[in-house]
Amino acid sequence: MKPSFASFASFDFSRTPQQRRRQRELGFYRWLAAAALLGCLIATVPGLRVWWHTASLQQANAMLSQELQKMAPLVQQTSALRARIEALNTQLSVQEQLARRRQQAIQLLRGAAQAGNPQTRLQRVMLQAGRAELRGHATSAQAVQEYAAALTGAGLDGATLNDLHAEDRGYAFSIVIPLASPAANATQEPK
Repeated sequence: MKPSFASFASFDFSRTPQQRRRQRELGFYRWLAAAALLGCLIATVPGLRVWWHTASLQQANAMLSQELQKMAPLVQQTSALRARIEALNTQLSVQEQLARRRQQAIQLLRGAAQAGNPQTRLQRVMLQAGRAELRGHATSAQAVQEYAAALTGAGLDGATLNDLHAEDRGYAFSIVIPLASPAANATQEPK
């Protein structure tokens, strides 16, 4: 490419070469400053966005902490109520278990009364986990056998003679009766 006359027309011959070089350096520095300013703007825009988002997140966190402080008594009240409900449920299950035990005792005493005969005398009635034990005294071994059979006939199925031994004036005996499980009693209770 040949230099054209138009390129020389903008050339200022009234200045010295140092002035022209200084003019080119100043133009270069102006462009460099404009580019640096544009680069700084491009770099600060994401920084400003991050700052703005951080500020909005801090505001949101402050609002959430205020709401949490407002809700703290409610949370404590809720946990206290849950603990109370749990204690009441435990108390209710204990009461239901006692009611089942009472029902078993009633059934056991009713059956023992129906099966009673004048030759046997009960001395102790024990309710244990899953079974009942009747201890008493009878005039003869035959009377003890008849009493155990009468207990089965009175609705106390599974009555078995556990212990029988002779004493001064008769026989001491122990009869074991298996009790229905609490779940089976719960299904039989509705009347």
